[in-house]
Amino acid sequence: MKKPNALFWILGVVFLLWNAFGCVIYIIDKAASDAQYAEMYGEAMLATRDVYPLWATAAYAIAVWGGLLAAIFLLLRKRHAAPLFVASLIGAVISFIPVFTESAFKEASGSTYWVMPIIVVLLGLFEVWWSRRARANGILN
Repeated sequence: MKKPNALFWILGVVFLLWNAFGCVIYIIDKAASDAQYAEMYGEAMLATRDVYPLWATAAYAIAVWGGLLAAIFLLLRKRHAAPLFVASLIGAVISFIPVFTESAFKEASGSTYWVMPIIVVLLGLFEVWWSRRARANGILN
């Protein structure tokens, strides 16, 4: 097995922090009362909370928890990191479908509704690429 360089460890920690942040946001989103949710995101977003589909919520959970597990596996140098990052990315894309197809979400989020999904998908693509590259280079076993 090939020894990873410093960039591998730096990016691994960045991926871990990013995905842990996603998990924290997921927990906050799911555990917050309606009043807390409205305080954090506004009344317009609160109105969309009950119409967010269950399948999108499941995809959101797969995205964040799969990404966290993938980042941990990457730091442990396990080959399962790459497919977990793929599953996380797919979950993220699916979870964003209502944001782009339902006008209520667009209206509640304002003109920048597309920014976070783009950031998440781009970083997810990079995580997939990076983990596959590490596996191909013999860094992951």
